[in-house]
Amino acid sequence: MSIAIIGGMDRLKNLYERQAKDLGYKVKFFGRKVPNLGKRISKVDGIVILTGMVAHHMVAEVNRTARLRSIPILHIPTSSAMGLKKVLSGFKP
Repeated sequence: MSIAIIGGMDRLKNLYERQAKDLGYKVKFFGRKVPNLGKRISKVDGIVILTGMVAHHMVAEVNRTARLRSIPILHIPTSSAMGLKKVLSGFKP
C-alpha cells in the first residue's frame, strides 16, 4: 500500500519514511508545496496530513483531490515520528 505524507518537518523526512516502511507502506513525502500536488497524490491508497506543520492551501488541494478520488485521509495533530507510527499502525486505507 502506498501513502502520501503531507506536511511535517523536512528534517524528519527520513524518520517518517522509515516508520511507515516498517509498517509495510510505500511513502511519498510532501513537506512543502510542489507543482501538481493533486496529480502526484492521485494514485496513493491513503493520505496522512500532519496538521501541525502544513500550509492551509496544501490541505485544501489535498482534500479536493482525496474527495474526487475517494482516498481516505488521516489527520494527525502532531509532527512527531512516533505519533505517526502509532496512528499508522491502526490505519487501513
